[in-house]
Amino acid sequence: MRTAKISGQGISFNNFCEILMSGYSFIGLSLVLLFFSCESVEKKEERYAKQYCASCHVFPEPKLLPKEIWKNHVLPNMAFRMGLTNLMEGAQYVPMPDLVTVAGTLPGRPMVSEEEWKLITHYFEKNAPDSLVIPVNGKLENLDLFEAIKLLDPDRSLPLITLVKADTLNQRIYLGTRTGKLTQFNSRFEIERSFPLSSPPSHISISNNELTVSLMGIMDPNDRTKGELSTYNADGNNQEILIDSLKRPVYFEEADLNADGKKDFIVCAFGNYTGELAVYENNGKSEYNKHVISTLPGSRRTLSRDFNDDGLIDILALFTQGDEQITLFINEGNFRLKQKILLRFPSVYGSTYFDIVDFNKDGRFDILYTNGDNSDYSQILKPYHGVRIFLQESNGTFSESWFYPMHGASKAVAFDFDLDGDLDIASFSFFPDFTKNPDQGFIYFENKEGNFYPLTLPEVTAGRWIVMDVADIDGDNDKDILLGALDFNTKVPKVLFQLWEEEKTAVLILRNRTK
Repeated sequence: MRTAKISGQGISFNNFCEILMSGYSFIGLSLVLLFFSCESVEKKEERYAKQYCASCHVFPEPKLLPKEIWKNHVLPNMAFRMGLTNLMEGAQYVPMPDLVTVAGTLPGRPMVSEEEWKLITHYFEKNAPDSLVIPVNGKLENLDLFEAIKLLDPDRSLPLITLVKADTLNQRIYLGTRTGKLTQFNSRFEIERSFPLSSPPSHISISNNELTVSLMGIMDPNDRTKGELSTYNADGNNQEILIDSLKRPVYFEEADLNADGKKDFIVCAFGNYTGELAVYENNGKSEYNKHVISTLPGSRRTLSRDFNDDGLIDILALFTQGDEQITLFINEGNFRLKQKILLRFPSVYGSTYFDIVDFNKDGRFDILYTNGDNSDYSQILKPYHGVRIFLQESNGTFSESWFYPMHGASKAVAFDFDLDGDLDIASFSFFPDFTKNPDQGFIYFENKEGNFYPLTLPEVTAGRWIVMDVADIDGDNDKDILLGALDFNTKVPKVLFQLWEEEKTAVLILRNRTK
């Protein structure tokens, strides 16, 4: 055996190497410690910010919000979420009845020290701009494809619509309100009947003259389990509560997840600080077994179908609160779903909606996406709000191929509205620039040889649109559009709000003139 003499003692060559490497490890550790000890304050601030602020969601670059918003709104709330309960400024955003529930979700001890948090806050305040550079969209050309018809509020009051749905089979339109009422109109836009609901409705499905409705409980941000899923007949009678104790449900789907021939419910319980995406298994005994798919708050919309062609229904979901993402849940049987994140967005983006469409006709679904929620901590115009198309690559990843800046973009759908063989896009905004561009609360993008040209109508200023449905309401084989208004006076010019009060337009029906 080869040996080496060290200090008069014989050791093996391998042992010598171990000693040598231990020395190198010690030196390496020393160098790391030396690096951090010599690290500048600026670098330390950046390191802590990226370490902690990317632990729960995509790291939000300081440039995305102005200094004042970071300092007085977003960062105090983040401190609260990270367990710095002595910095109780964040609690101002939690309704008093929800404090106990929310407190139970906070970390048992602070995730950061107060010294580290001071460095983090200084990093954002130092690197954030004083204000954002906001692009100003020019005046849009007039949209002649549609005829605008105004449907007045059934109560002749300021519209507070939370749901609009066209029933093309029975030629009806349903309106739900924040006050907890559902009104049914016939094809001539005359009221047929109206009946009370226990709380504001958010979504409805219609089957065999039976209505299944999700009721939010409380519409405003909260974490209370006041929501429910209920059924009614067309007359509003025979209510049956299918599922109760939901945290602000905003959307649901019916799908047979376990292929047993019975429809299960996929429910988006948006919540606020807390929430979940869950599947309720139909056990055939008028009862439902709950399977939680995700505990993320802000589940907003799902699309259920067999995405991988294995015979089982999968779920594509949008989460819009905190960790904003579009995620595919692959069904592996027996309500086991494997998560695959397709797209992830900064936490300040304000994601609002998505749909899947094959824009480039390559056989793979692409994603149409909007972001523009401005109702939380930063109610300002943002240059990154708008409508986007993400094309799916051959390897299953998605890349942004088109973006149109649209303040407060709330929803976009793609159809061949003008029947010329390509896909157009209809979109609306709940938070447009009411001061400079009030007519851009709705924008139609006409597809001309693969390019989208924005158009609008003057009648769009008749309301503050919060919901939209697309359907052939007059039976002429082209798609019409219905916009529902929830008019409240936040960052709205006085003259415009007075117009809403006078006209009381609950729904703007855009009747397609193509046929």
